[in-house]
Amino acid sequence: MHNETILNVFPGASDQNRLVLVQTRTICGLEHLVLRQETHSPDVGWFVQNQVAIEPGQVAALKMTLSPSGTKLNGTGNTPRSTRPVAKAKNASPSANAPVLLQFEAAS
Repeated sequence: MHNETILNVFPGASDQNRLVLVQTRTICGLEHLVLRQETHSPDVGWFVQNQVAIEPGQVAALKMTLSPSGTKLNGTGNTPRSTRPVAKAKNASPSANAPVLLQFEAAS
């Protein structure tokens, strides 16, 4: 048995799909974040298609990745090894509409 708190609901591409960010607490008191992909059915309601548990040690890295400054770690300007770009963008001077492609090192 566990308790959960819905932190946010992100609308999907259609009214029948959404992502839900949930904080769960197990009976032992352990807390985890869970990202769930849910689908709506008129007969069933919302149900989980799949889910990913975000471990406590991954939350800070995820927050850093999603923050506007993105690459700074504790104000030092250093980036974690797993997210440091190893090659320049393939487009040297991308237009406003063109995507920029970066290659990253594999996490070790």
